[in-house]
Amino acid sequence: MTHRWTLNTDPAGLLVLTNGYQSWSESELRPLQGTPVRAKLQWMTEQGQDPAFPPSGEAGVWRSHTLVALVRGDGGGWVGCALDAAQTFAHWEVRATGERVEVSCALEGPEVEVAWEETADVIGTVERLSAELGRRMGARTPAPLRVWCSWYSYFREVTLGDMLENARLAKERELPFDVFQLDDGFQADLGDWLGADPTFGGHARDLPAQLAELGYRAGLWLAPFLVGPNSKLFTAHPEWLLKDDAGAPLLLGDNWGGPYAALDTTHPEALAWLRDLAATCRSWGYSYLKIDFLYAAAFPGVRHDPAVSRAQAYRLGLQAIRDGLGEDGFLLACGAPVAASIGIVDAMRTGPDVTPFWDDEARRVLLGDGAVPATRSALQTTLARWYQHAWYQPDPDVMIARRELSLLRDHERGAMLGMLDTVGGLRASSDPIAMLGEADLALLRRSLEITAPDRPVALTMVGGPTVTQWTRGTFNIGDVATGDLPPHSFRATAGGGTSVAPNTDAQTLVELAHD
Repeated sequence: MTHRWTLNTDPAGLLVLTNGYQSWSESELRPLQGTPVRAKLQWMTEQGQDPAFPPSGEAGVWRSHTLVALVRGDGGGWVGCALDAAQTFAHWEVRATGERVEVSCALEGPEVEVAWEETADVIGTVERLSAELGRRMGARTPAPLRVWCSWYSYFREVTLGDMLENARLAKERELPFDVFQLDDGFQADLGDWLGADPTFGGHARDLPAQLAELGYRAGLWLAPFLVGPNSKLFTAHPEWLLKDDAGAPLLLGDNWGGPYAALDTTHPEALAWLRDLAATCRSWGYSYLKIDFLYAAAFPGVRHDPAVSRAQAYRLGLQAIRDGLGEDGFLLACGAPVAASIGIVDAMRTGPDVTPFWDDEARRVLLGDGAVPATRSALQTTLARWYQHAWYQPDPDVMIARRELSLLRDHERGAMLGMLDTVGGLRASSDPIAMLGEADLALLRRSLEITAPDRPVALTMVGGPTVTQWTRGTFNIGDVATGDLPPHSFRATAGGGTSVAPNTDAQTLVELAHD
């Protein structure tokens, strides 16, 4: 079913607020008559967007998932939101046509209620409708956790010794982490999660008890819906895999040296395997799972049960993991269809991966990949999703406090800190603790302080294509100054947070972090 509306208003004066499909898909605030970017390589669309409803690449044609808003200069406008996402993907399209605006919402799956409201207060209406969606879907919003994660320093070269060394140093330096989470690199292959990579120096099951002795909860990364083409699982159970039109296992994306297969979560044996996988991890002592690349369960393809919608297929797989982990376990989703995850996951990555550099301009601009990992991309998308704290605990990703192995300048790290303060939710680090100097440790401690989510004061294009004006301060994620606000920076309002200006020296940074 497709809902349609026509607005007899000049599109030249409107901005559009979009929500990306999954964790990494760009969310932004743009002039309606502008042109959305579309990735030039197919694997970028597969891995960062919804291939069934990608960005249009057309001037004046904007696509959004679940929620969309049109903003006038006075702060009023129109807001649309699907009020259930458990079975159905809601595809919004806003099209500037002459002196009118055409809006549609196509429902992929069973019919659900769709709200469409004209309002004098877009910010308040976005918050109200998104909160109603969260309420109807039974959103889980437990207390946010403080997590050390291995990924952003060790990547796939992580070892058991690296995990334990950082946990011991964190305890010695009284860093207030709750969880130490092992990321990608421990497993034999995608899908072969119970085997060990020989370079890991042990087995994942060896870690939780040793972390518990240090006072930390154990966390583990999985990409549960992915299956490597050379894995034992791929060979043993091709019938469990999502198929292409010819009936062969469908290969998608481009990571780990090439494409990968996806589990068909409508197959009952695949669902049982997912439940057993999560239960096994729990039996090892992992009560915290970071589950990644989850969009694979909703990828377009031929399924064992063709009557199940993509959203339903995704929820089936997600619920199997929840059932295996237990209701008291903590699930952090990443690379996940965001709204379809409400009510099952506890936390959600709300933007692309941060990086120890500000921007990957070549990939973002020349190749049109708006989901590219970069600190700038993370700020843009996460800030544009401020209202989603009503759906789960947001995970704005790690703070990169280190100076070594990093190209970030102090004011760019200050913008990261401002984002964490603004968005709230989980706090995390991946810095090798032995590498941190006095100023780095002070900044890390400051970043681990839990804060309540802030609210925007305006939706404008000041400071970049996202929501930049907040009660606690203002961001400039652009490359040129906005008034007296330098690029790549955050300035706090009086008493509103921590600002880190360009050319801040180490001693000043220590003092700011202690404030």
